[in-house]
Amino acid sequence: MKLEPDALSRFSAPPQQSLPEVICEALREAIVSGALVPGQLLRQEELARQFQASRVPLREALQQLQAEGLVVLRPRRGYAVATLDGRQLFEILQLRILVEGHAGYVAALNRTATDVKALQSCLGAMDRMPLTGLTQAQIGRWSLLNQQFHDILVAAADCPHLKQIAGNLRSKIEAYIRMEIAFVDCLGEAHADHHAIFAAFRRGDATHVSILCRLHAEATAKRFVKALSARGLVSGLPDRSVTDVGPAAILDPDAARLLAKAAV
Repeated sequence: MKLEPDALSRFSAPPQQSLPEVICEALREAIVSGALVPGQLLRQEELARQFQASRVPLREALQQLQAEGLVVLRPRRGYAVATLDGRQLFEILQLRILVEGHAGYVAALNRTATDVKALQSCLGAMDRMPLTGLTQAQIGRWSLLNQQFHDILVAAADCPHLKQIAGNLRSKIEAYIRMEIAFVDCLGEAHADHHAIFAAFRRGDATHVSILCRLHAEATAKRFVKALSARGLVSGLPDRSVTDVGPAAILDPDAARLLAKAAV
């Protein structure tokens, strides 16, 4: 197992971070970027050499990643990057649908002018990206901007526990999301969703932000499952639709029409 040297060089410890935190951040980024793939063994001797660290801070970092669900400890084999089976993936995607919808609602209620400006700036950077025929570098850039868009939205809710839950769910499947982007090779639908979400967010329409975030998460989940299933990369998926998460909390007729239109 070998990480790219430049993938590690970016994580020199700032004064406020301990060595275990820096190692944890570097490994987390390597996992979600796909540099470390699901199922890959993490050999502690090799990692210790690459980070020029002893086993103690490395073990602390791996234990934190285990708590986040990004790595697993296998008896007599050590740590490995976590692999999601179909049912686990299904569960996480469904939870994201619910969490994203709730986060969008609260974010629109609590947003500030700074939040609106930050989301608009991120959207502008995404507007300058191609939507088809992306290179691997462009996929990485789009993934980063996409993550920032949703992070800004969730942060605007100003709910620490909600932010932690949303971030943890995304971390578990980020590497798979990047695979889905490469498979689909067309980001037009997703980016149109971002513009609609931002427009509702800017005007403070919490109901529509919630519904649009839920629909966006549903569309992503459906594309995701379809792309991975077609390539035999996931098995054991339940028979029901990944979007079968129960009724949405409809607060006005316009929101109901949005959901009805999406279901057609």
